[in-house]
Amino acid sequence: MPITIKKALSDSKIFLKQELPHSIPQNNLDAEYCLMEVLKKSRVFLHLSSETEISDLEFNQYNEMLKQRSLGRPLAQILGFQSFFKNKFLVDKNVLVPRPETETLVPEIIKKGDEIYKRNGTVTIIDAGAGTGCIGISLAIERKNWNIFLIENSLKALNILTLNCKSFGLKNCKIIYSDWLSSIRNDTADILVSNPPYIDKLDNNIDENVRRFEPGSSLFANDNGLSEIKKIIIESRRVIKKTGLLFLENGYNQSENITLMLKKNYYKDIKTILDYNGIDRFTMSQNS
Repeated sequence: MPITIKKALSDSKIFLKQELPHSIPQNNLDAEYCLMEVLKKSRVFLHLSSETEISDLEFNQYNEMLKQRSLGRPLAQILGFQSFFKNKFLVDKNVLVPRPETETLVPEIIKKGDEIYKRNGTVTIIDAGAGTGCIGISLAIERKNWNIFLIENSLKALNILTLNCKSFGLKNCKIIYSDWLSSIRNDTADILVSNPPYIDKLDNNIDENVRRFEPGSSLFANDNGLSEIKKIIIESRRVIKKTGLLFLENGYNQSENITLMLKKNYYKDIKTILDYNGIDRFTMSQNS
């Protein structure tokens, strides 16, 4: 018996409610996004054409996506992409799914980068631990006359990073395989940005599905989540030009410790930046 869009969505919402009872509002959206991807149609189409019948093949594809979601797999991994800033980025199990709050960094860096470009006629940005490349590539798209270096130390993540870079046809991005900044020459960057792993390995508050499905190397760090941030702060001193800027994403309760580390390593003009939810999420500082 043919099934309509309306019936498929209704049944799927009941199914996900049973399997993921704590995420009901999000379940409804996720079901719609999965069907949008299968049908290659907009959300508006789903609601205005709800009596449209879908094929058996489409229905089977849709059900397979719902099964994956019911197991807790992130929607972005199921769809194969995640929207970030103004674009969509390819995603798989080997990279951290870009978070909306990280978007806050992009306009902040553009503002500072424009000031540097106006003063010097050139800007070089390093995105350390680039993952999908969402930060660095977003900057490269917005400012095609800037030089962007995307650094990644995971060979598996490099595949997605390379695909994302190619998909936008960017000529101002260069991918570098490196253990953090070990392969980067002194005085290279005007701005260095990093969203490193910063969750304490012993933190039991992390969502279990995040722990199961996203790469632990992109999430967890030793020393209360600060070990990798400490490495970046120490290494970045030689890589960032004098008076250049360091942008770090960090945990909501780490700003005080990070400020102390930055001061110890002779960074100045340290500023905490809030994310969309008003949480201390980023730290900006200047090399001295």
